Amino acid sequence: MALPKIEYPVHTVQLLSIKDQVRFRPFVVKEQKLLMMALESGDLNTIIDTIKQVINNCLIDNIDVNKLPLVDIEYFFLNLRARSVSENVEVFFKCKNVIEEKECGMIVDANVDIISQVNIVNSAGSNKIMFTNKVGVLMRYPTIEQVKLISDENLTAQEKLILDCIDKIFDEENVINISETSREELIQFVDTLSSTDYEKLEKFVEASPTIQYVGYHECPKCKFSHKIMLEGLNDFFL
Repeated sequence: MALPKIEYPVHTVQLLSIKDQVRFRPFVVKEQKLLMMALESGDLNTIIDTIKQVINNCLIDNIDVNKLPLVDIEYFFLNLRARSVSENVEVFFKCKNVIEEKECGMIVDANVDIISQVNIVNSAGSNKIMFTNKVGVLMRYPTIEQVKLISDENLTAQEKLILDCIDKIFDEENVINISETSREELIQFVDTLSSTDYEKLEKFVEASPTIQYVGYHECPKCKFSHKIMLEGLNDFFL
């Protein structure tokens, strides 16, 4: 006799890059085991691939996870974790308040509600960057694949990430999709920029949106109030 099938609740989340709300189910025990094994491995690529696999498993709508900006992956996984395990994340930190020349040393348990207290912070500004009054680029936010930062032969990780985030190059007459040009041509174009213009690209990438929590937590021993900031998947889960 066939075993019964369990019906799972359907939840929704509003992502930054998608107009309509995205539907998903909670992750189950087998997926939780995959996440735990990935975290225990300590390997960033393994962790990223496992997070992608779990998100793909839980998605109800047809979405290409590889094309989602990193912030959407972060926010989606935050909501997925909240609906699958708990809306609260425990964060422990050591109180470094000095009393009579001695550090307090108390381990403080900061309980964070990841649904109501975590926000998307976007400091990147417009994705349209002008180099002259005629020539500019349209940028896109980094994807989760790009955080792996697989090095090109003669490129640093930061340089590669900037190149990957350029979506279109335009002037008065043409708009060129990066997919229509070669990597070599793109590198040559970027190499002709002034240091000031290149800094505009750097600042956009560095200020790309991320999930963030800022709150104050009191040490139960010395009553000192600590300002705690958590940002991105690393601080919340990894």
